[in-house]
Parts: sequence; C-alpha cells; structure tokens
Amino acid sequence: MNDITARSLSSTVRRVAITLIAGIVVASAAAGALAADKVTIFSGSDEHWVPLQVAKAKNFFSEQGIDAEITVFTTGATATEAFRAGRGDLISAGDLPSAAMWKSGAAIGIAPMSEDTEIFGIVGNATINSPQDLKGKKVATRMGSTGEFLLYRYLSKGGLTPADVSIVDLAPPEMVIAQVQGNIDAFSWLAPFTTRAIASGKNVKLITSAKGLANNRIVLSAAKTFRDRKPEALKKVVRALIQATKYTQENPEEATRIWANAVLGDPKQSLPVVKLIKYDMTVDDAFIKDMNDLSKFMMEKGALKSALDWRTETDFSVLRAVDPALVKVATQN
Repeated sequence: MNDITARSLSSTVRRVAITLIAGIVVASAAAGALAADKVTIFSGSDEHWVPLQVAKAKNFFSEQGIDAEITVFTTGATATEAFRAGRGDLISAGDLPSAAMWKSGAAIGIAPMSEDTEIFGIVGNATINSPQDLKGKKVATRMGSTGEFLLYRYLSKGGLTPADVSIVDLAPPEMVIAQVQGNIDAFSWLAPFTTRAIASGKNVKLITSAKGLANNRIVLSAAKTFRDRKPEALKKVVRALIQATKYTQENPEEATRIWANAVLGDPKQSLPVVKLIKYDMTVDDAFIKDMNDLSKFMMEKGALKSALDWRTETDFSVLRAVDPALVKVATQN
C-alpha cells in the first residue's frame, strides 16, 4: 500500500469514526429527551410563585430530567378549581385551598414553598380604623382563600362575625378597581394589589397587615396518582424547587426579573414584594401550627368536616428523601 492510499484510507476511517460518534451523540440526546418526565404544574401568578419560574428559566427542572409545563392562573384558589378536574400533576397554591384539596382527596401535601405577613393585609377607606368600623360595610376578598381567613380573623378581633359585613367575592385586579371607584369599602388581599389601591385611590390606606392575625403560606401539593405512579419524578421536581428557592433567596433581583418576564410583570414594582416574602420549603412546628389553625377556622366555617390528618393527607417523605434537614417535625410521615 503506497502513502497516498494509506492516507486516503486513514482519512476515510476518520470520517466514518466522526460520523459514528456524531450519531451516538445525537442518539444519546434523543434518548435523553425521550427520558425526560413531562410534568404539568399549576400555580398562581403573583410574586409568591417566583421560584417556579426560576426553576424553569435556570434549567433546574431540565437538569433533573423534568420537562415542566407551568400553567399560571390568576390566583392559587382559581388554580385549584382546574386541578380538581384532574388536569395537573402538581399544584402550588395558598394554604386554605391546599387544605381543602387535601381533605377532598384531590391532592396530597408535599412541602411548603413560602410564607409572609407583611405584604398581606386589609386596605380600605381612610375612615376605617378598627374592625368595628367595618360593620355594615362592603368588603371584598377571594372566597376560599387565605384573604378570607385574614378578614374573619380581623373581624373576630373586634367581636364581629362575617354576618356583620357584606362580603363580596372578587378577583384581585377587580378588588383594586372596586376600591378606587368606591364600590367597596375595603378588601383583604396581598401586595401589589393592596399597594396599587393605596397609590391609585383617594383616601385609601392600609387598615391592618396580617401580622399577628394570619400567616399567608404557599404550599406544593401533588395529585395522588402522580405521587404513586412517578415517585422519582416527584423527587426530581422537589430537588429542582429546592435549588430554585435557594437561588431566589440569594438573587432576589434576578429572580424577580425572571418571574416578571414570564408573567409580564413589573420587576421594579415587584422587587420590594419579593424581598418581603420568605421563600422556604422547611416543614417545622410553625408550619404545622399555622395549617392546624387554618383547619380549625375552616371547620368553624363549615368548609371542612374534620381536622387535617397529617399522616394521610400529606407526604413529607419525598422532601425528607431529597433533603432531610428540611423536615424538622418528628411526628409526621
């Protein structure tokens, strides 16, 4: 074999080898894509759900082999209505609608996601200074939400009952419009809707924050069928959210920009709100107490027939398996 033939053969071998390697890479990528678990996650739209958008944008989900589809609803309470219809695998919602889903069997609790008291409150006419001043007044909130819980707590503090006021069920943007136009006297909800009303309306003020009255919590829950069919995929989702939560804690400005880009929000307006929210997936005694207090309220209202059963209606074993330090209660599953 002469030198020219040898070189030609060597070149051919190299081309074949390169083609084979490229084919293997493409096949591996395709196999990886096929192996990704498709997961549908329902969420609300405001700043409480920043970590979900962070996990998507920063590829924390995809790095875990999760193809996450995040469906955003106006509120967590609205998201639960769709989730009950069986259209989602996981849902991140407020504590009150989450507890209702647990009791109905529509979902099982997996982990807390955030909590806050400072951005949660009741705003209204400047003449309202106490619960008694709300008697006979028209007050809006989202029925079946933690906003309703806060309103009941505030009324009770002044010796009033829900029957002493006229409660109107409105979506958050409608609360602001109704308050500014004078169609309601107050509403119980979260920033930035509370702050927008104060900035836009004449003689509108913060009547009370939720501090000492209620702790607004966002909770991650899963469809029981998803938990049972895809336990490893559920662990991957939780692992990605833990990573996203840490990123949000350490990089609030960037996390806010990511969220704002996903939901067409205003990062400048929302950053102060994000900084007031405690993003934390720890299951501790405070979380258990808050949820038990909420459960008691719901039973008194007739929304629940019995207290939460932490052994059957939640499953913290997934969170414990991913990060044992996040489960600080010894009596739960």
